[in-house]
Amino acid sequence: MSSPTTRDRTCDQCSFRKVKCDRKYPCGKCQSLSFACSYDKPRRKKGPTGKRIGQIRSETTTQSLRQLTPVTPPEESPSPKDTVELAYFTSDPRTPLSLICPQPAPDPVFNVSSFSVSSYLPVAPYLSASAQSISTGLSLLQPSASSVAWPALATDEEIESLINAYFSRIEKFLPVISKPTFLARLHAQEHTRNIHFGALVLTMCAFTLLQPIMKQDSSESNDNRVYKERMQTAQSMMAAAVSMRDSDTAFAENPSLDSVLMSFFLFSCFFNCQMHHAAWFRLQEAVTLAEIMGLQGKRDGWKEILTDEEREQRTRVYWVLAVTERAYALQRHHSLIRTSPSPCKPASVLAPNLFFSLSASGLDTMVELYKVVDADLIDCWNGRCSTVDGTCTKLSAERAASMHKLVADAYDHDAINPGGTLDESQRADLAISQQWLHNRLWQLCLSHGVLIVDPTTSADQRELSLTYACDIARNTIRICRSLSMESMEVHGIGIMEKLYDIASSVVGLISCFPWIEGQRNRELLPSDREILNQYIAVLATFRGGQHPYLVPLMTEITGLPPVA
Repeated sequence: MSSPTTRDRTCDQCSFRKVKCDRKYPCGKCQSLSFACSYDKPRRKKGPTGKRIGQIRSETTTQSLRQLTPVTPPEESPSPKDTVELAYFTSDPRTPLSLICPQPAPDPVFNVSSFSVSSYLPVAPYLSASAQSISTGLSLLQPSASSVAWPALATDEEIESLINAYFSRIEKFLPVISKPTFLARLHAQEHTRNIHFGALVLTMCAFTLLQPIMKQDSSESNDNRVYKERMQTAQSMMAAAVSMRDSDTAFAENPSLDSVLMSFFLFSCFFNCQMHHAAWFRLQEAVTLAEIMGLQGKRDGWKEILTDEEREQRTRVYWVLAVTERAYALQRHHSLIRTSPSPCKPASVLAPNLFFSLSASGLDTMVELYKVVDADLIDCWNGRCSTVDGTCTKLSAERAASMHKLVADAYDHDAINPGGTLDESQRADLAISQQWLHNRLWQLCLSHGVLIVDPTTSADQRELSLTYACDIARNTIRICRSLSMESMEVHGIGIMEKLYDIASSVVGLISCFPWIEGQRNRELLPSDREILNQYIAVLATFRGGQHPYLVPLMTEITGLPPVA
């Protein structure tokens, strides 16, 4: 290969970038950056210095693509796709910048272009909110709620179908939205004009796709494929929702209930995706926005300016956030790092007319269950006890027994009439949450050394016995047998995690105290190991075993020592 020839001036690219050129053809700078080196442009006066690598590449790409631009016959009307492609090559200054300079591909986790979803929800690429904000003149300090275009992720019919699925499946145990008001706003197309309501709609749809994966949602032959498609679609909606709301950089200054709920549904989505750091962040974001709004009833005057329905909705959002934050802190060993909503009934903000009459008693009961979970209990749970002479001053045997009694008195699954105010999905959530709280208290007592090892423990001290974990597991599996799988599936994988925690405690107890199993097996039928096998059957039935708790439990049970 012949050596590069030397020119008498700087090449066009180095001249444009104002960097030193070796004046060869091609020059070393252009070779290192994969530029097309040229000496064609006429010499001009010296301009401002600066590195303009991106602009050179953009011009080079545009010039090469312009040569490939197809010619459309004048009698044919271009399709929408052709219109976008032609706009890419135009030099018309009125063309939006988002079309001239396409945005980079999104993160692979949220890429929606590599798959096709089943017919109930087709997915199309969407234009990012940041690109839309450039062409519409979105103000960074005082953004308009209607300045970001609605992303083309689904048709109006598909969006409404998912929203209706939420109200038919989830609303009864998560009553944070008024159905008539919400649907009226949706039918009025407010989601296409109000970025905060639009972001809420998208996260609700994503949550509905991720939460109730039931048998009727797909055929048994392609459960795994459909589940992956649903997750990818939901993640795309989450990304679009975050992009929409974040275009309003000051949304937290005067937050709306839409923003609070949008953060809460984001938490729920991330939890279902097993992204627990992101989930905790969004849950804390929702709690913070709720505090700014004064949902706990501490802001003067807001009760007088709201309707009964609005006051009732705010009260229910307050309760749901309080319960969820405490449950998740127990699940993931997080801290209640500041004054957060207290799980008690704020009667001063309760509306006289309930518009969630069917679910009222269910949520009230859940609040009663979680009254025992306070900052002191969370500190003990996370190993940050206040101790004197090595003994925790916050948890005694007496207090532990009192907490067990509060949890037990809050709900009686056997006394509930199936034809009463609670439906089966509500009863499933309450009953399994109650047993899980008993299990968490037992674990706390075990770590604090307040359990009674004596096998002859009296009945009135049963909650403090070492074998109480086995009793909890036995009661829980009995409750599961009384419920349909659909009533548990609607709660998502969170309810399977609680069942896993309960069964795993029994496995750990038998591993550490093998003598317990032999003693109990003489007294009870079925045995503790047979009960554990029934947990395997339940977890294997849930979503066909497509969740992260079946295999670990099977591994733990397989590793148990042989029965003596």
